[in-house]
Amino acid sequence: MVDHSDNRLTDHYKNAGVDTVAGDELVDWLQAKKSTFVHPKGFGRVADGIGGFAGLFSIDLARFKSPTLVASTDGVGTKLLLGLEHKLCGDLGQDLVGMCVNDLYTVGAVPLFFLDYYATGALNKEQFKEVLTSIQNSCKACDMALLGGETAEMPGLYEKGHFDLAGFVVGAVDGNHRLGPHRVNVGDKLVAFEASGFHSNGFSLVRKWLAKKPRPELIGLMMEPTKLYSQIPELFSKYADTFHSLANITGGGISGNLPRVMASEQLAEIKFDLLPTPPWMSEFITANGVNCRAVEEVFNLGAGMIATVDSAACQAFMVDARTLGLAPHLIGEIKSGVGPATVKYI
Repeated sequence: MVDHSDNRLTDHYKNAGVDTVAGDELVDWLQAKKSTFVHPKGFGRVADGIGGFAGLFSIDLARFKSPTLVASTDGVGTKLLLGLEHKLCGDLGQDLVGMCVNDLYTVGAVPLFFLDYYATGALNKEQFKEVLTSIQNSCKACDMALLGGETAEMPGLYEKGHFDLAGFVVGAVDGNHRLGPHRVNVGDKLVAFEASGFHSNGFSLVRKWLAKKPRPELIGLMMEPTKLYSQIPELFSKYADTFHSLANITGGGISGNLPRVMASEQLAEIKFDLLPTPPWMSEFITANGVNCRAVEEVFNLGAGMIATVDSAACQAFMVDARTLGLAPHLIGEIKSGVGPATVKYI
């Protein structure tokens, strides 16, 4: 760290809007909170983390017969703006982690480590600490390390008080047992795991509606953070042969995401009334003059993740999922189709 006793060293950059001293102090704060991470199930450990130019993670490849690395990246989107408008930024770090790690689960992977990117117009120490603490807690909940990240102060690009987030997660899966379209069969059951709300999708439309018709009583529900489906890996090994695929219902809704984990000439037949759409969500949508079916390509409608499971194992699968707190709902099954994979509501 540079000795800043002579303020002339930093005055020029600070006058341009970048406070390097504040940035260094926040790095020190992160350094003080870092700990040596060892994966609780023995998949690896941090060799060197926060503080250097790059993080090192030692993977125990012997735990996998066909070790395959898996990576995903995402952000929080315009939910950030709603959080800033209502001073509710404390859980946005969980949104960031959830949007990334839930994608990783869709191939049956175990998350190993996470990287964050925090960009702002001017560093707000309390805001930064609030968001980074949420990221750290969420990584811990998902049994992965926060290996490092980047903080960028860019006046002119972001309004004062505004910031943006991006996340990057790396995990591993045994390539011979990964989930995916290649495993899905006609007759498989479709099991939806409840969402915690809108997660981090569709907020441009949400904010447009709120601008026309404010609903202050619903803001807390809308800002509920993206659910971390950290219990799902416990189902991977127990149902290795019967848990076939998993879709993260993000932007594009069910019809835009479920076909991504289905094979061609397959049809996902879903009973629309069985979707676990919370009453407040359906009321908010219909109060804006729109039928829920008309926006199923925008919102998750309460189904945060959808699994395809062998019909013979489905009952036991749902019992175990419920015990783990995943709140499963049987919503339909895979049928024969024509052409590309598609969704049909009945």
